[in-house]
Amino acid sequence: MPTNLYLNTVDFIFSVLHIVVIMVNCFGWLSKRTLKLNLLFLVLTISSWSILGILFGVGFCFITHFHSIVLNMLFGVDVPFSFLDYMIINKLDINASSKILSLIAIIAIYLSLTLSIKKNFKYIGDLISFLLIFTFFGWIIICKESGIGFIPELTNPLMLATLFSSNLLIILILLKIKENNFSKKISNIQCT
Repeated sequence: MPTNLYLNTVDFIFSVLHIVVIMVNCFGWLSKRTLKLNLLFLVLTISSWSILGILFGVGFCFITHFHSIVLNMLFGVDVPFSFLDYMIINKLDINASSKILSLIAIIAIYLSLTLSIKKNFKYIGDLISFLLIFTFFGWIIICKESGIGFIPELTNPLMLATLFSSNLLIILILLKIKENNFSKKISNIQCT
């Protein structure tokens, strides 16, 4: 029994952490208190999906990865590549397509990113706007064709262009964050 309690506790902690990140990613732009955190989480998420995705598989999430490692090492429990698959398909036992869940995640992240950028910055420029649109459609096409979790074929022109554009978008957002002195603004936020 203690093993099951420990397994459930570890699983619960990782699940709560992941759900908090998902909620901030999807809805953090709604509140002024979470707006900056939202943008930072979104940048981290897209960085993980694309930069770490080159090495570990497109759509890679380090939280899901650690969740999987801990549960597998301690209890021999496998967590799928996608946390949404784990929660919706495995835990909630809902008959859903992994590809559809991934497409929904891409739509939610890019919609949230667009709204967050527009709310965080007065002017974003044509290049960031173009990159948002290009990377969104690039990831949608890639996910629709291949799903997620695969090591990208860097000879594929769409994959290469989407990865390059995603990384350029991340860099430009980080430069905007620096330009707008986010760290000072985040430290000045008062909890009420």
